[in-house]
Amino acid sequence: MRHVKDFATHGEQLKILEERGLDVSDQAAAKRILSRENYYALVDGYKEPFLEHDERLNPYGLERYKEGTKFSHLQALHSFDRNLRLLLLNELLKFEKNIKSKVAYRFSEKFREKESFLNPVNYSHDSQHHHERDRIISTLANLIKSHKKRDKVRYPAIREFYDKHKNVPLWVLVNFLSLGQTTHFYTVIDEKLRDQIAADFANEYSEEYRAIHLEANELDAILRIVFPYRNKSAHEEVLYRFRLPHPVELGALEERLAMSKGSLSGATVFSVSRLLKLVLSQADYGQFSTELNRLIETLEKSIQEHAFIKIMKDTGFHE
Repeated sequence: MRHVKDFATHGEQLKILEERGLDVSDQAAAKRILSRENYYALVDGYKEPFLEHDERLNPYGLERYKEGTKFSHLQALHSFDRNLRLLLLNELLKFEKNIKSKVAYRFSEKFREKESFLNPVNYSHDSQHHHERDRIISTLANLIKSHKKRDKVRYPAIREFYDKHKNVPLWVLVNFLSLGQTTHFYTVIDEKLRDQIAADFANEYSEEYRAIHLEANELDAILRIVFPYRNKSAHEEVLYRFRLPHPVELGALEERLAMSKGSLSGATVFSVSRLLKLVLSQADYGQFSTELNRLIETLEKSIQEHAFIKIMKDTGFHE
């Protein structure tokens, strides 16, 4: 049997899949899909739920597909995962905007002098945060300097704001920070500000659902979960079975929200979908939930039951 690690035409790739038990009934359609999507991204990325692992049926542990598995089943999972990435990314960007807005507002409210965000004394006095604090200050300072370059300006919007107002405040600069940098910024500001920002999220949730309390360290944990998912969602990487290597501790918050243990701290796609309820408006979360359910229902109708159950376990939704 030819090994697909060597170069193979699309026709040869499909022949290899058929030799492994995959039903490729529409060769022309399958070739068009491989031409657009790439064999590695489609097959290697999404084959696992469809492989035969029963030693009685596959005693030598070869790469074999379960009986009845079709090429369209892999395509259905690939499509589900792509749509899941787009859906999650859209909502995670809303959360990103939300946390940036709150961090910039509360910091600027407390420290009102010009460029107060460049003064180390306005941050946490805990020495373990000083290195990250200095990195954040350096990043903000470099963003300000960028407007002075008259050629090849990386962020023209900063220069335009400075030319008009002769100042670039934090609520402008924060828009040019990554979520990771914003997460570090939240980590190194003083504890009262951290508590206030966590309370802002809790108050918004309380107004639309029921009263809750959110600790600053719990918002830290939420950010640690959300950050890698935001990056995964922004790239063509397999998302549905991604999870953090180690669960994040959010047991107390799960209890306060009457959620089962691991619902939030499991750091699965399911965990992220539940965490979004804490940081999105009720309308946005309702729309997100409706679309997510539609994606899951479409997948369930498109593949075999055993594969669907395995995929739901990987996402965490089986809970």
